[in-house]
Amino acid sequence: MALIEVKNLEKSYRDDNVETPALRGVSFKIDSGEFVAIMGPSGSGKSTLLHILGFLDRQSGGQYLFDGKTINQYSDDELAKVRNEKMGFVFQTFNLLARTNVLDNVKLPLLYSSIPESKWESLALQAIESVGLSHRLAHESSQLSGGERQRVAIARALVMNPKIIFADEPTGNLDSKSGQAVMEIIQGLNEKEGRTVVLITHETYTAEHAQRIMKLMDGRIESDVKVAKRQKSTEFMK
Repeated sequence: MALIEVKNLEKSYRDDNVETPALRGVSFKIDSGEFVAIMGPSGSGKSTLLHILGFLDRQSGGQYLFDGKTINQYSDDELAKVRNEKMGFVFQTFNLLARTNVLDNVKLPLLYSSIPESKWESLALQAIESVGLSHRLAHESSQLSGGERQRVAIARALVMNPKIIFADEPTGNLDSKSGQAVMEIIQGLNEKEGRTVVLITHETYTAEHAQRIMKLMDGRIESDVKVAKRQKSTEFMK
C-alpha cells in the first residue's frame, strides 16, 4: 500500500471573487522508502502541494490518502497528532528558536507528544548524533552556521521517528558546500534508514539526490521519472 496517494488533486485560491487555480488534477503515489523530488518554477504549485501533503492545508477537490486514510477521515486533532508523530519537516528558513540551544530545539516536537519526559533527552541526543552535531549541544542556534542550523532542523524532524520527511528547499539559504553536506545527510536517511523523503526544490543538483523526480508546471505534472543512477551518499559511510 502506498504511503501517499493523491487522485485528481485540485487547489484554488479565491481573492476578491477571483479564483486562481494552483493545482489542476494532480495524481500520483509515493511508496514507503521512496525519495521523491518535486521540482518546478515559482508558481508551479509545488509548495501548495507540499502544504497539502503535510496536512498544513486542505485541497479544494480530489482525494488525498495518507497511510491508507483520506484527509477527510482525520479530525483536526488527529491531523495535528499525525503531523507531529508521523511527519518530519525541514524548511528553507530552519525555523529554530534563536536563543535556545541545540538540544532544546531538537526536543520541541516531544513537548507535544505522548512520549514520557524521561525519554526526551535520550531521543534528542540520538537525533543530534545522527547529523553529527553532538559537539554543539549547548550552542544557541544563533551561534551556528547556516549548514549547522539546517542539520539541527533535520535532527528535530527525526526526533519523533516519523514515517516521512518533507524537505522544502532545504538548501535554499546555504552555500554550495553546506548544501551538499545537508543533501548527503537527507539522502543517507533514505539509503541507510529507509526513510521516505519528499523534497521540494528548484535546483537540479539537489533533485538528483532523489530516486524519482516529478516536475510541476502550472499546477500539473509535466513529468514523473525514475533517476537512472544517483551518486551514493558518503555522509553515513564515514
